[in-house]
Amino acid sequence: DHVVQSSVIFPGAGYLELARAAACVATSSTSAAVLRGVFFLQPLAVDTPGLHVECSVSGGSFEIRSGDVGADGVLAEAEAHCSGSFASTSLGAWQRVDHASMRSGMCPSAASVEGLYAAYDTMDLHCGPEYRTLQRAYVGASGAAVARLRVRRSRQGTAVHPADLDDALCLGAIASRGGDETRLPFAVDDARLHGSTEKLWAVRCRP
Repeated sequence: DHVVQSSVIFPGAGYLELARAAACVATSSTSAAVLRGVFFLQPLAVDTPGLHVECSVSGGSFEIRSGDVGADGVLAEAEAHCSGSFASTSLGAWQRVDHASMRSGMCPSAASVEGLYAAYDTMDLHCGPEYRTLQRAYVGASGAAVARLRVRRSRQGTAVHPADLDDALCLGAIASRGGDETRLPFAVDDARLHGSTEKLWAVRCRP
């Protein structure tokens, strides 16, 4: 469901969920961890037989890497794909967004979800059914945007499913209203992943 130039690529959004889960285990925390200074270093092609992926956590930092596991159970010739740090925080430290008020004044016809996925196909970025979660999108003149994600039947053990977060990031492409270039994130300043059983909305705010 996530193919780039004919290779199955682990989505960048998946690194954030993997790091969140590892950080919570390392800190024995049941609350969401805050990720800081995250860098996507190298794409991870997952169609290699016997590939092992691990998230190493040490001293408040993490590194996600892949390679072959030797007879001693240690990852040999590991290649780093993502790194960053983590901390804990309270819900009160983050701004809540009222997506309903943001939608007022936005034009739903200005954003084409089908057009977004079609454009990705022409760029050799292919999203399968599980990675086509956007249903409706609303775009404002200021560059702010709101999108409704379809209800997920199962999160498959994740707090925030990578497909949902990946499509939330795609909202930036819809809000940019076209263009000939594909913009992919290479770093994340701060991220707090917190699971929810409610309806999902992706929101892009502009200062």
